[in-house]
Amino acid sequence: MILDSVNHETEAELVRLRRRVAELEEQLARSSASTVSSMTYFDAQHIFDALEMPILYKDVEGRYVGCNKAFATFLGRKRSDIIGKTVYDLMPAHVADVHHQVDMNLIRMRATQVYESEVVTADGERRFARFSKAAVVDAEGNLVGLIGTVQDITEREQAKQETARLMEILENTPDVIGMADTQGRVVYMNKAGRRLRGLSSESDLDGMQIADFHPAWAAKIIYEEAIPAADRQEHWSGDVAMLNARGEEIPVSQVILAHHDADGKLVYITSIMRDISERQKIERALREREIQQQVIEAQRAMLRELSTPLLPISSEVVVMPIIGTVDSARAQQIMETLLQGVAAYRASLAILDITGVMVMDTQVAGALLHAAQSARLLGAQVVLSGIRPEIAQTLVHIGVDMRDIVTCSTLQQAIAFALERSR
Repeated sequence: MILDSVNHETEAELVRLRRRVAELEEQLARSSASTVSSMTYFDAQHIFDALEMPILYKDVEGRYVGCNKAFATFLGRKRSDIIGKTVYDLMPAHVADVHHQVDMNLIRMRATQVYESEVVTADGERRFARFSKAAVVDAEGNLVGLIGTVQDITEREQAKQETARLMEILENTPDVIGMADTQGRVVYMNKAGRRLRGLSSESDLDGMQIADFHPAWAAKIIYEEAIPAADRQEHWSGDVAMLNARGEEIPVSQVILAHHDADGKLVYITSIMRDISERQKIERALREREIQQQVIEAQRAMLRELSTPLLPISSEVVVMPIIGTVDSARAQQIMETLLQGVAAYRASLAILDITGVMVMDTQVAGALLHAAQSARLLGAQVVLSGIRPEIAQTLVHIGVDMRDIVTCSTLQQAIAFALERSR
């Protein structure tokens, strides 16, 4: 609509200019050569300078023979720097080629043309203009040159280029981006959205609704919760789902932006959706791993309790039978269990039975003896039972002081000693 109006105004301006040129030429033909010709040119130039629209005149060779102030200002030059020059004298060759070709075609065909092209001003600034040009003939039908008007469309062209860049970004982003009106009619969907839904780039969106892209439960949330919330607070975000080409639900994280007019009335909405299938898989895996770790820790705790039991056999005596392989970690666990048991039961005597320990290195033996010495600090006498010859050799080898530790060859002897002592 705007371009049609501009075209109409430009064509009307050309008609008026042609009429005025014809009048001036007719006056020139009727008047004496010198005085009237000078006055005619002055009158015409005065009229053209009064117009805000840039105007140019060229001869049949493409040289500028006149222009108004607005045209000189548009090029950033003085009028005297323009007259007698060609477009090649004023602009780079690649820009001048476009204008010169149009001019020569119009002059040859005695035609009229409207076109848009780049212009380079005196300071090197690139601008864009809409040219309306027409060949001019005199009263006898002789071709005398070219006249044209210029409309600066730089801002419009820049806005168009910005829009094109924005559309390129929207089209190539991996996120799904769509727009809908207040009735829920989809008016735009980028490549990612069309591809996910199984629509080609040429598919017509007419008649498609927001509900066509979502399962029923998600569409209900969008219509009843998301859009009203975005209307109130400009945006809404949440997790819903989209439908793919096979009608399967794809979990998405969605943001809805509300766009209002100057009166605050909602006019359309923009939606940005991101596939979170992988994110949800990762989250599920992390939750499962956390649960699995908790189970493992619970099992470890149970095994620790089973592998290092502390059994009270009287109000003052506790027994800890140790079975299996003892490494450094288990030795530390034995010490902790023994000390906690002695403190909890207020035991005065603790029996460490190592009958079931098949192998014991010097590090483990030392750790067990340290446990016995620690229990002694809590006031409990430690009895070490089940010592076999090879373990005895290890204990002697590490040179531990055994004076505060009672040793028995069997558990039965240790229990008998403890019961006798408690009497």
